[in-house]
Amino acid sequence: MRVRLHFRLDGPAGQRIPVNYNSWLVSAVYHWLSLSSRDYADFLHNVGYRMNNHVYKLFCFSQLRVRQRRVVGEWLHLGTTDFSWSLSSAKEDFVAHLLAGLSKDPQLTVADVRATAQQVEHIPEPALKPPVRFVCLSPITVSIWDDHSAKNPIRYLFPGEEFAEAVRINLKRKHQLIFGKPPLDESFSMDFNADYAAQKRRITRLVDFKGIKVRGVLCPFDVDGSEELLRVGYDCGFGEKNSIGFGMVEARGK
Repeated sequence: MRVRLHFRLDGPAGQRIPVNYNSWLVSAVYHWLSLSSRDYADFLHNVGYRMNNHVYKLFCFSQLRVRQRRVVGEWLHLGTTDFSWSLSSAKEDFVAHLLAGLSKDPQLTVADVRATAQQVEHIPEPALKPPVRFVCLSPITVSIWDDHSAKNPIRYLFPGEEFAEAVRINLKRKHQLIFGKPPLDESFSMDFNADYAAQKRRITRLVDFKGIKVRGVLCPFDVDGSEELLRVGYDCGFGEKNSIGFGMVEARGK
């Protein structure tokens, strides 16, 4: 299930928020969940859905969509009073509790900027018949443990075969947690758009989340293979760290 929340600033256009605003969005999510069900919010935040040593929250969200904006240093200047924010999950409980909490407190606060929800838009499920082209609504990140690096053992991957395989394994685990069984079809290929990458100076973004630097990829990509895995990625996010603002995509056909 996917929703797009439409907000309006409580003050005038021209206000600014930090470019690294993900932590405020995460706080808003758990605030709204807790207003609906403290038990559910505590479970998702402190326990989550576990498989071996991996923990998943099975939801994702986009970057804020602001039509007129300008980045100056570490600040994002909002050139309009209206903006939107999309969230998605394979778990109906998540969306139900989120919207119930939002109805009790429609305020969103990012740093010292406040906005009020104006509309909730329910997004219809798209057809995801492979091959499908996706665009990133938030960066996709995957990482591996690098025993040879004494400074930082976590190495974030760049697009390539290793990247796609890490995403595939991640999607298989999420499928198992959602449906209680592996997908019938485990095939998966992922190719980032070379023309787009060539036109851009950079297709990666470094996000600071509470002092932790996370590198993700922002580039359209084509996916072929298992429709089951594509659906999991669309609902819950591709790659890692979906619940702190990574891996949300939008289908654009092929």
